[in-house]
Amino acid sequence: MRGNIHGPITEINMTPFVDIVLVILIIFLLTATVMMPRTFAIALPKAVQADKLESVPIIISIDREGHVAVNGVKLAHDRDFETVFAAQKQGKEPQAIIAADTDTRHGRLIEVIDRLRGLKVQRIGIEVEQK
Repeated sequence: MRGNIHGPITEINMTPFVDIVLVILIIFLLTATVMMPRTFAIALPKAVQADKLESVPIIISIDREGHVAVNGVKLAHDRDFETVFAAQKQGKEPQAIIAADTDTRHGRLIEVIDRLRGLKVQRIGIEVEQK
């Protein structure tokens, strides 16, 4: 008498497939959050006519309360702006992009632009969201 003869396997074990998909999802979420240079959430204003960037500028973020971050480094005090900016700049002609929240006070935006002019930054842009 022969032992139990099994036919072809007709079931698929989904557990390894689900494990792999979850690992890929976690890796995707981690890399997506790491690639964002902003320290806090900013609601950018929308514009129809917006230019694309040619080089990598220094990104200065201003949230609605007026807190400033330079390339993702949140400033504890306004007096740290020059030090952090100097550490981030590359090349002879630094370029700066200001990403200010739509609810940021106009005066705060002008203060940041004035500080950039004091640091001899000639090319200053305002980041907007494409409509």
